[in-house]
Amino acid sequence: MSKTQSQTTEQSILEAAEFLFLEKGYAKTSTTEIARVVGCNQALVHYYYRSKENLFRHIFENKIKMFVTDLLQMSDDDQPFEENLKKRISSHFDMLKANRKLPILLFNEVSTNTDIAKKMFADISAFPLSLVARIQQELDAEYKSGRICKTDAKALLFTIFSVNVMAFIAEPVLKMFVNNSEEQFDKILELRKAENIQLVLKSLRP
Repeated sequence: MSKTQSQTTEQSILEAAEFLFLEKGYAKTSTTEIARVVGCNQALVHYYYRSKENLFRHIFENKIKMFVTDLLQMSDDDQPFEENLKKRISSHFDMLKANRKLPILLFNEVSTNTDIAKKMFADISAFPLSLVARIQQELDAEYKSGRICKTDAKALLFTIFSVNVMAFIAEPVLKMFVNNSEEQFDKILELRKAENIQLVLKSLRP
């Protein structure tokens, strides 16, 4: 197998595994099925990733990091605090929208596969601490200026994460009661994003 073929096979395994994990969950997905979708033998899946758990962690640790990075993105010093906060909330929401099935999968896996979840979050827990500290500095400066109430950065980030994620956790239930096209539902999501931004901003007012 050439280097190009090897890279193509490795990428195909990632894409097939991500699709199956999102559709069926971790427990109901097998490396045999992943290999069948790719059109390779099961030994190649193990050759590249050693185990199903490693493959799962490889895919979703990267996605969790993207979610966290969007939420903790560095502020633009030329923009007011409020504008930077709006950008963070909006960017985080858009990342969730681009990966709409991921929140449900992660919640399911956290509740049913606690060992895997602990390993995943342990691996990524350290990297955003400096960014959280930067956001706390921004919040403290705004508080001293009298523009917001005293606010803990971790509590604020938890609020943003909660309100944004809830829109996508509730999506399957909402679609059962509201017979909208995808275009109409996208409009509902955009309205939800705007409401989330206003909700967070209102919670900071002194």
